Amino acid sequence: MNRAAVGTALALAAVLWLPGGAAAAIKTGQSPDCKRFCMAVEPRAAPEGSVFRFTGRNWRPNRRVRVNFGAYCRPGEACIAVLYTALLRTDSRGRFSFRLRAGRERAGDTQHGIRSGGQPTFQQRVGRPGYRRTVSRRPRYRVILPG
Repeated sequence: MNRAAVGTALALAAVLWLPGGAAAAIKTGQSPDCKRFCMAVEPRAAPEGSVFRFTGRNWRPNRRVRVNFGAYCRPGEACIAVLYTALLRTDSRGRFSFRLRAGRERAGDTQHGIRSGGQPTFQQRVGRPGYRRTVSRRPRYRVILPG
């Protein structure tokens, strides 16, 4: 191949790659007109140390949902690169709930089903064998730092 052909091939590859990369962005699932794989966060913004409740609705019923989240890290702080995973199960109507503290773990959190961490991503496998894909949602919320 000459240089012009290589340049054209690289340009074509870049054009073909971009739409696929853009489509791979993880959705929040929080739009008001959400129909499937919807998420809600209560509260939407709260001070550091608060517990955020993530609820899912209209997911596949009676199936597993994987939650991946990292250690809680304040903005601008160096943070360890640790990934935690929790497995949930949707109820017969496709609903689930998960609680996450934005800060250090406190006494009694484990007994009350509260995890400590940040930036959770909820995932569920869908489709028939041979046509499976993973649906991912990363809900938006804000931690208010002390002034």
